[in-house]
Amino acid sequence: MTGRITHFGKEIAKRATAVLMVLALLFSLSSCDIVSSIQKRFDTHSEDISKQELARLVTNAIKSSDNVADSYSSIPEKQLDGMSYTVFLQYCEILRGMSERHGKITAFKFLTDEETSRFFAQADKKSASDALSMTSYTGLTMVELMYENDDDKDNPCRFALAYKDGAYTLANDYATKSVEAYDYISHYFKMISDGNTAGLESIIKPMLNDDIYISSVITSKAACLIDYYKLRVRSSFREYKLKTFLPTLVTYEIPETLDASGGSIISRNVNLYRRQDGVFYIEDTFVSKGNEVGFCLNGTQVLRCGYSYSKADIEKLFGEPVIQMVDNSSRKGLSDILIAFNGVMLHLEGAPSSDGTWDTARLVSISIYDYDAETPSSTFDGRLFVGMNISELLLVYPMIDESGYVYTFETSEGTYKMEFEFDANKNVSKIRLGEVTSKTA
Repeated sequence: MTGRITHFGKEIAKRATAVLMVLALLFSLSSCDIVSSIQKRFDTHSEDISKQELARLVTNAIKSSDNVADSYSSIPEKQLDGMSYTVFLQYCEILRGMSERHGKITAFKFLTDEETSRFFAQADKKSASDALSMTSYTGLTMVELMYENDDDKDNPCRFALAYKDGAYTLANDYATKSVEAYDYISHYFKMISDGNTAGLESIIKPMLNDDIYISSVITSKAACLIDYYKLRVRSSFREYKLKTFLPTLVTYEIPETLDASGGSIISRNVNLYRRQDGVFYIEDTFVSKGNEVGFCLNGTQVLRCGYSYSKADIEKLFGEPVIQMVDNSSRKGLSDILIAFNGVMLHLEGAPSSDGTWDTARLVSISIYDYDAETPSSTFDGRLFVGMNISELLLVYPMIDESGYVYTFETSEGTYKMEFEFDANKNVSKIRLGEVTSKTA
């Protein structure tokens, strides 16, 4: 009895296995690669389609994701320009997201050669001087989407067609490079959103090819960017507006960002451009509200711009000046007082006495420009000194290179900026902290 049951069980198992094999075969046949299915469909096309029909098919694919497969399969293989279904799908998806803020698509139009040249020239002006020029893309026809009620006509949504071998085609290289650029900046924003410092480092590292950007500096930059977005950017990535979508330039507008003072909401742009060497570079500059910086002697803060000091105070700190000049031609009857000591220059502003001397004056600027000690006595905030390397400076202020090595801050006395100069070895040769505007003068 046991043997019969065992035999019966084996028969059932064999039949079940056979059924599963048949089902697996049927499933594999029914779920063939969609690209192969589409390939069979457009292989039946023998005649070229017109420029208008090609633009219509692309427009339909942008209108709805439901139209992408049909549009792609309706284009003869010759006119695909080698574009894969995956690239076509991504390209239309990005354009659809860009298009949605314009409204409902009603039509499209072809740009003239003159309009296309002007469009490319405008894009080149937005890019850096070392960016790849859009003039490297020739023989293209740009197609602009039209809308029922377009509230953003200054940033049109456009795609490209090419003309090859007597027929209009998709512009494969143009579309592929555009998608690459879009993916790169999207990944950049994702790493920031995720707070992924290591991931962000890997994105920004290729942009920073100067030897001043040591690994610790790149890490500091990545951390600074993440902190900025966390504290200042109010918009989520879904709310960012794609303004420009080209193979050489992608521009996003971030609608809501706190300004440098933290008191107002402003919009700001982030640009990605493709350099001539093919490397992507992301321009994401911002102005942060800096902390006040004071002048220190031997690690102790002794002077602050905007405050008044007596001649006795100054001489107690530095001794007798090497040079002192009083210019009585200043505005509002005040004198400009320039006092030079060993490695330090002070600029004060005060009312002169009848004999041209001065007693008390307001400190306008401080410059340090000499370095003759292993441990410098004259510093700003005890950590900024003449002789420090530019990489050391970037560890203190990771984004200062984005502002031309100028650091700005505001106090109740006014707005001030600190400027750095460097020698041939990229060491700081001069630091000047000075008044930009005064609230007390």
